[in-house]
Amino acid sequence: MDYRRDIPLVITFLVGVIAVLDYYTTIPAVISTFTVIKNWGVVLSAFALGLGAVNLFRVHGRRISERKGSDWILSAWLLLMIVLFVVVGLGTGKFDASSQYQWIYNALYMPISATMYSSLCFYMSYGSYKILRARNFDSFLLFLTAVFVILGNTPIFPANAPVFFHIREWIFTAIVGGGYRGIKIGIGIGAVVIGIRTLIGLETGYLGRR
Repeated sequence: MDYRRDIPLVITFLVGVIAVLDYYTTIPAVISTFTVIKNWGVVLSAFALGLGAVNLFRVHGRRISERKGSDWILSAWLLLMIVLFVVVGLGTGKFDASSQYQWIYNALYMPISATMYSSLCFYMSYGSYKILRARNFDSFLLFLTAVFVILGNTPIFPANAPVFFHIREWIFTAIVGGGYRGIKIGIGIGAVVIGIRTLIGLETGYLGRR
């Protein structure tokens, strides 16, 4: 008997059965038990975040101490921001409700995020150019669809010719909506299959083994 494998499988099976019973039944004992399990899940998630922070300090601290290349400055900036956010959040006791915390977030995080997303615009434009080249009939249909969507999203064209807006709505409702429903159905079936395989012990990827 391999305890390192069998005990996690038993725990997963019991928790999964309790979760299913909590969803389909109203037994008070099951509801209270699953509430305790969810609370433990929150505690474990907090420990996982702490472990991730420790790992960040370990990896980037080594990079700072070695100082190979010029990117160690970025590692130092990352660790400095982590410490700054934690100190300000814990010092004020309000985290995101604190005016100091909000100022740091709006003055540092938001401009960096805007810069990152603005730089992605160039990569998205180049990727769109490569994808929308009409090399065959299928790519021509994709290009034509993209043109109608762009024209429908641009206010000047629907204002002067409402047909562009109606075409855009039809594309989103019929084509995109139909494809998205198929994807959701496939994801749902896959999730059910993975859940059943996990409950009966056939799916052991979460154990770190193949």
